[in-house]
Amino acid sequence: MSLQEFKVVNEALLESVVELISCSEATAKNIKDGLLKFNSLLITSAPSPQLLETLAETDFPRSMVQQIQWHQDHPPVVGLALQILARCAGAAEKASSFYLRAGALEAALLVMDRHPKHGGLQNAALFLLRSLVKDSASARQAVSNGAVDRVLAALALCLKGREVQYSGLVALRYMLEAGYPNRWQDSLKTVRANIQEATLQAKVTHQSDEGIHKVADQVLALVMPRFKEVLCWHFQSGWCRLGPKCTYAHGLEELRSVGRGKASGKGYFRGAFAGGA
Repeated sequence: MSLQEFKVVNEALLESVVELISCSEATAKNIKDGLLKFNSLLITSAPSPQLLETLAETDFPRSMVQQIQWHQDHPPVVGLALQILARCAGAAEKASSFYLRAGALEAALLVMDRHPKHGGLQNAALFLLRSLVKDSASARQAVSNGAVDRVLAALALCLKGREVQYSGLVALRYMLEAGYPNRWQDSLKTVRANIQEATLQAKVTHQSDEGIHKVADQVLALVMPRFKEVLCWHFQSGWCRLGPKCTYAHGLEELRSVGRGKASGKGYFRGAFAGGA
């Protein structure tokens, strides 16, 4: 049965996909057409986590990483492979470890290095990265492999790309939560400053995007002491010139937890000394 004839993701389809990407005689066009169909079915048919975990235990992860390596100068194949790896690794809780062992993290970073100005591939690589670094061990591995610098470069390059910004910020949040247990030490001061600037810039560029603002604030809370724990006096007075870049809360709804309680607003005002203006 041809890949193009399948309507849902099932064991027969997975066997056909593994056979295709393991075939040394398959052309780039064959691979692209097959991956395009598979990616479409992953989106539309929502396969069960159990089925994807079974797939992860086959040669599929290793073969997909090989496709990225073999076709690294063929963006259509690489982009589809990255998306499929992200969807398969992210949809099943136990699957990501198989993809990490197969070299999926290194493949994503390889693409980011090889195609620094290709927004589509940067987006796909970040999609895979954020799917792989959800647990502390994988996040620390990503940090040690230089993923933070790659993410910051992608955020700077694709400032107006909504998905690049969102996926990059989510990946940073995971890596900060697990990969930087001592994130306040002086040796990380420059990295923290770069993360802060990139994150604030994302908020400014995508001012009406609630999703980006939410994850951006989560990142900023990890690199800035007392972020949004104090009300901005200038905003309360009518206007804050920093807008989305202000590190103080613009209204009670933005106030973050202080200690074990919640800032009530009473006495929680501060001016331009370190944020509001």
